[in-house]
Amino acid sequence: MGEHEPPTNRSFYLSLGASTIRFAIILALVVGGVVVIDQAFQAPGASSSNGDGGGGGNVPGLTGGGPTTTASPQPTAPTGATGNTQPEPTADPEGVRIAVFNGAGKTGLAGDTMLTLEDQYGYVEAQPPADAPAPYSVTTIYYQGSENKVEAEFLAEDFFAPLEVEAKVKKLQPGTADINQDVQLAIFLGTDYSAASA
Repeated sequence: MGEHEPPTNRSFYLSLGASTIRFAIILALVVGGVVVIDQAFQAPGASSSNGDGGGGGNVPGLTGGGPTTTASPQPTAPTGATGNTQPEPTADPEGVRIAVFNGAGKTGLAGDTMLTLEDQYGYVEAQPPADAPAPYSVTTIYYQGSENKVEAEFLAEDFFAPLEVEAKVKKLQPGTADINQDVQLAIFLGTDYSAASA
């Protein structure tokens, strides 16, 4: 009475079967977790819900806020490349605060350009158009803070480049006279732009 019976082959197979089932369940949970995590960290813009095949187009900016940036589709890595590449931010000009200065000497150039940029891109006038303190032969876009560099490059490529104007992009130095602190892009129009827009 109270003696233990020696283990049987049946209990061995039951134990082995239960361990196998536990392993299969754990494996399924791990694989499922990897799939969920992969989907969660997939590059923004990799699939499009609007059916145009990409993440392009303007995304409305914040009302009264600074510029917003969205991530572009993940660039294709060259064959054999390894490592995790971060998506490049893309510009969203909607709501970006700008100032336009006429460095070409052509009457009304800064005002007309400001209106065009507001209508075409949704830029916001941060200070009234004015004459530049000195003549400019090359159109130059100054950006306030590194977060606005992508906005300046976008403006140079999307607005000025089609006019065959090679606008320079430079960082605005702190305390530059004649430029309000809330200006994100200061655009100094040069004679190259004046000739191209004539």
